[in-house]
Amino acid sequence: MQIESICLGALATNCYLVNANGTTIIIDPAEDAAPLHSLIGSRRVDLVVNTHGHFDHVGGDWTLQERGARIRLHRANLPYVDHYYPDHPPIDATLEDGEEIAGILRVLHVPGHSPGSIALMGEGFVFSGDLLFAGSIGRTDLPGGSMEEMRKSLRRLLALPDNTRVFPGHGETTTLGKERRTNPFLVPIEGGR
Repeated sequence: MQIESICLGALATNCYLVNANGTTIIIDPAEDAAPLHSLIGSRRVDLVVNTHGHFDHVGGDWTLQERGARIRLHRANLPYVDHYYPDHPPIDATLEDGEEIAGILRVLHVPGHSPGSIALMGEGFVFSGDLLFAGSIGRTDLPGGSMEEMRKSLRRLLALPDNTRVFPGHGETTTLGKERRTNPFLVPIEGGR
Protein backbone atom coordinates (compact mmCIF):
# COMPACT_ATOMS: atom_id res chain seq x y z
CA MET A 1 0.00 0.00 0.00
CA GLN A 2 1.15 3.50 -0.83
CA ILE A 3 0.21 6.69 1.05
CA GLU A 4 1.09 10.11 -0.35
CA SER A 5 0.07 13.51 0.97
CA ILE A 6 -0.09 17.16 0.09
CA CYS A 7 -1.15 20.24 2.05
CA LEU A 8 -3.96 22.22 0.38
CA GLY A 9 -6.01 25.35 0.88
CA ALA A 10 -6.09 28.37 3.15
CA LEU A 11 -6.39 26.21 6.28
CA ALA A 12 -3.49 23.89 5.30
CA THR A 13 -5.56 20.71 5.07
CA ASN A 14 -3.75 17.42 4.60
CA CYS A 15 -5.02 15.63 1.51
CA TYR A 16 -4.02 11.98 1.20
CA LEU A 17 -3.75 9.66 -1.78
CA VAL A 18 -4.00 5.98 -0.87
CA ASN A 19 -3.21 3.40 -3.51
CA ALA A 20 -3.82 -0.25 -2.66
CA ASN A 21 -5.36 -3.36 -4.19
CA GLY A 22 -5.70 -1.56 -7.52
CA THR A 23 -7.83 1.21 -5.98
CA THR A 24 -6.86 4.86 -5.71
CA ILE A 25 -8.56 6.83 -2.93
CA ILE A 26 -8.26 10.56 -2.24
CA ILE A 27 -9.02 11.57 1.35
CA ASP A 28 -10.07 15.18 2.03
CA PRO A 29 -9.32 17.05 -1.22
CA ALA A 30 -9.49 20.56 0.24
CA GLU A 31 -9.58 22.43 -3.04
CA ASP A 32 -9.46 22.03 -6.78
CA ALA A 33 -5.88 23.18 -7.25
CA ALA A 34 -2.79 22.42 -9.31
CA PRO A 35 -1.00 20.69 -6.39
CA LEU A 36 -3.89 18.20 -6.08
CA HIS A 37 -3.75 17.40 -9.77
CA SER A 38 0.03 17.11 -9.58
CA LEU A 39 -0.30 14.59 -6.73
CA ILE A 40 -2.75 12.51 -8.75
CA GLY A 41 -0.82 12.76 -12.02
CA SER A 42 -2.10 10.33 -14.63
CA ARG A 43 -3.70 7.99 -12.09
CA ARG A 44 -7.43 7.37 -12.14
CA VAL A 45 -9.08 8.23 -8.81
CA ASP A 46 -11.71 5.66 -7.85
CA LEU A 47 -13.01 7.15 -4.60
CA VAL A 48 -13.04 10.42 -2.71
CA VAL A 49 -13.61 9.95 1.01
CA ASN A 50 -14.25 12.95 3.25
CA THR A 51 -13.51 12.67 6.97
CA HIS A 52 -16.14 15.37 7.51
CA GLY A 53 -18.12 17.97 5.60
CA HIS A 54 -16.38 21.25 6.44
CA PHE A 55 -15.43 23.36 3.43
CA ASP A 56 -11.70 22.90 3.99
CA HIS A 57 -12.00 19.13 3.45
CA VAL A 58 -14.42 18.86 0.51
CA GLY A 59 -13.56 21.70 -1.90
CA GLY A 60 -11.95 19.48 -4.53
CA ASP A 61 -14.66 16.79 -4.51
CA TRP A 62 -16.65 17.96 -7.50
CA THR A 63 -13.76 18.16 -9.97
CA LEU A 64 -12.67 14.65 -9.02
CA GLN A 65 -16.25 13.45 -9.36
CA GLU A 66 -16.32 14.92 -12.87
CA ARG A 67 -13.20 12.85 -13.61
CA GLY A 68 -15.02 9.64 -12.57
CA ALA A 69 -14.38 9.36 -8.82
CA ARG A 70 -17.24 8.40 -6.50
CA ILE A 71 -17.72 10.63 -3.43
CA ARG A 72 -18.32 8.97 -0.05
CA LEU A 73 -18.95 10.54 3.36
CA HIS A 74 -21.00 9.98 6.49
CA ARG A 75 -24.63 11.02 6.07
CA ALA A 76 -24.43 13.50 8.98
CA ASN A 77 -22.01 15.52 6.82
CA LEU A 78 -24.61 16.25 4.16
CA PRO A 79 -26.03 19.40 5.82
CA TYR A 80 -22.52 20.90 5.96
CA VAL A 81 -21.76 20.11 2.33
CA ASP A 82 -25.18 21.49 1.33
CA HIS A 83 -24.43 24.67 3.29
CA TYR A 84 -20.97 25.30 1.83
CA TYR A 85 -21.76 24.09 -1.71
CA PRO A 86 -25.54 24.43 -2.18
CA ASP A 87 -25.44 23.55 -5.88
CA HIS A 88 -23.14 20.53 -5.57
CA PRO A 89 -23.79 17.41 -7.61
CA PRO A 90 -25.25 14.44 -5.70
CA ILE A 91 -23.01 12.50 -3.32
CA ASP A 92 -22.53 8.96 -4.64
CA ALA A 93 -22.98 7.14 -1.31
CA THR A 94 -22.82 7.63 2.43
CA LEU A 95 -20.60 5.71 4.84
CA GLU A 96 -21.52 3.90 8.03
CA ASP A 97 -19.52 2.97 11.11
CA GLY A 98 -17.67 -0.30 10.59
CA GLU A 99 -17.96 -0.21 6.81
CA GLU A 100 -14.97 -1.45 4.82
CA ILE A 101 -13.63 0.62 1.93
CA ALA A 102 -11.81 -1.21 -0.87
CA GLY A 103 -10.69 -3.90 1.56
CA ILE A 104 -8.10 -1.59 3.11
CA LEU A 105 -9.87 0.98 5.28
CA ARG A 106 -12.51 0.61 7.99
CA VAL A 107 -14.79 3.53 8.87
CA LEU A 108 -14.92 4.67 12.50
CA HIS A 109 -17.71 7.17 13.21
CA VAL A 110 -16.03 9.65 15.57
CA PRO A 111 -18.34 12.65 16.19
CA GLY A 112 -17.20 15.61 18.22
CA HIS A 113 -15.62 17.98 15.74
CA SER A 114 -18.77 17.56 13.67
CA PRO A 115 -21.65 15.07 13.90
CA GLY A 116 -20.50 13.20 10.81
CA SER A 117 -16.78 13.04 11.47
CA ILE A 118 -15.11 9.75 10.63
CA ALA A 119 -11.65 8.26 10.98
CA LEU A 120 -10.34 5.68 8.54
CA MET A 121 -8.43 2.80 10.08
CA GLY A 122 -6.00 0.58 8.23
CA GLU A 123 -3.33 -1.94 9.19
CA GLY A 124 -1.17 0.02 11.66
CA PHE A 125 -2.44 3.48 10.75
CA VAL A 126 -5.44 5.78 11.00
CA PHE A 127 -6.54 8.87 9.09
CA SER A 128 -7.91 10.90 12.00
CA GLY A 129 -9.44 13.86 10.14
CA ASP A 130 -9.96 16.69 12.62
CA LEU A 131 -10.34 14.40 15.64
CA LEU A 132 -6.68 14.13 16.70
CA PHE A 133 -3.64 16.17 15.72
CA ALA A 134 0.00 16.09 16.78
CA GLY A 135 -0.17 17.88 20.14
CA SER A 136 -3.83 18.84 19.92
CA ILE A 137 -7.40 17.75 19.18
CA GLY A 138 -10.13 19.10 16.92
CA ARG A 139 -12.30 22.08 17.70
CA THR A 140 -15.71 21.54 19.25
CA ASP A 141 -16.92 25.15 19.17
CA LEU A 142 -18.21 25.03 15.59
CA PRO A 143 -21.88 24.25 14.82
CA GLY A 144 -22.56 20.59 15.63
CA GLY A 145 -19.41 20.22 17.72
CA SER A 146 -19.53 18.49 21.09
CA MET A 147 -16.79 18.04 23.69
CA GLU A 148 -18.69 15.12 25.21
CA GLU A 149 -18.80 13.34 21.84
CA MET A 150 -15.15 14.31 21.19
CA ARG A 151 -14.08 12.59 24.42
CA LYS A 152 -15.96 9.41 23.49
CA SER A 153 -14.44 9.42 20.01
CA LEU A 154 -10.92 10.01 21.30
CA ARG A 155 -11.32 7.09 23.73
CA ARG A 156 -12.32 4.94 20.79
CA LEU A 157 -9.23 5.98 18.84
CA LEU A 158 -6.99 5.52 21.87
CA ALA A 159 -8.01 1.87 22.04
CA LEU A 160 -5.65 1.31 19.09
CA PRO A 161 -2.00 0.29 19.74
CA ASP A 162 0.71 2.85 20.55
CA ASN A 163 2.56 2.21 17.28
CA THR A 164 -0.48 3.22 15.20
CA ARG A 165 0.57 5.96 12.79
CA VAL A 166 -1.79 8.93 12.78
CA PHE A 167 -2.36 10.88 9.57
CA PRO A 168 -4.28 13.97 10.75
CA GLY A 169 -6.40 16.45 8.83
CA HIS A 170 -3.92 19.23 9.62
CA GLY A 171 -0.31 19.26 10.77
CA GLU A 172 2.32 16.58 10.94
CA THR A 173 2.01 12.80 11.15
CA THR A 174 2.38 11.30 14.61
CA THR A 175 1.73 8.06 16.51
CA LEU A 176 -0.86 7.26 19.16
CA GLY A 177 1.92 6.39 21.62
CA LYS A 178 3.54 9.80 21.20
CA GLU A 179 0.19 11.53 21.63
CA ARG A 180 -0.57 9.53 24.78
CA ARG A 181 2.76 10.69 26.25
CA THR A 182 2.85 14.31 25.05
CA ASN A 183 -0.59 15.60 24.03
CA PRO A 184 -1.96 17.71 26.93
CA PHE A 185 -5.54 17.36 25.63
CA LEU A 186 -5.47 13.59 26.10
CA VAL A 187 -4.52 13.57 29.81
CA PRO A 188 -8.10 14.03 31.10
CA ILE A 189 -9.39 11.58 28.50
CA GLU A 190 -6.80 8.89 29.27
CA GLY A 191 -7.38 9.43 33.00
CA GLY A 192 -11.10 8.85 32.53
CA ARG A 193 -10.77 5.47 30.78
